[in-house]
Amino acid sequence: MTGKRTTRARTANSSIASSKSNSTTSRSAAQNSTLSEAAKLARYRKRLFGAKWRSVMSSAAIATASGPMTACVDLDGVLLYHRSEWGTSRLGRVLPLGRKLCRLLRAKGYKITVLTSRPRKQHLLIWTHLLSHAVFVDDVTNLKPPATFYFDDRAVKVPKNWQ
Repeated sequence: MTGKRTTRARTANSSIASSKSNSTTSRSAAQNSTLSEAAKLARYRKRLFGAKWRSVMSSAAIATASGPMTACVDLDGVLLYHRSEWGTSRLGRVLPLGRKLCRLLRAKGYKITVLTSRPRKQHLLIWTHLLSHAVFVDDVTNLKPPATFYFDDRAVKVPKNWQ
């Protein structure tokens, strides 16, 4: 009888141990699955962002003069980091790709106009902030001027005359 009890005890202990290892294994698999999903999402965002950036830069790089040599660049979300809860109360940090875009447009001979919905009384402050961070622009306005390009983070391209 003693041998049977020992066998049963060993069997019970081994089943407890295997259930613990199975739960640990399933937790590790779930964590790996979550990490791989996060990694996949990060790779997708990087690829998508890179494609958008290449599209923007190729448009700017092959631009030809067909009217005014002016490029309008949105302030919040394109040139400056911005969070919607800030409203118009603060100016965020300069975004490196926004600075690079302005440099490329300037090298192509474009006049750069910053287009913002912020009130006119902030325009000098905006221009000074950009200048102090090596973003050289010609004008800051809240009135849409005629331009060759409009760079905006919220824009949706509509074909001319819907054709």
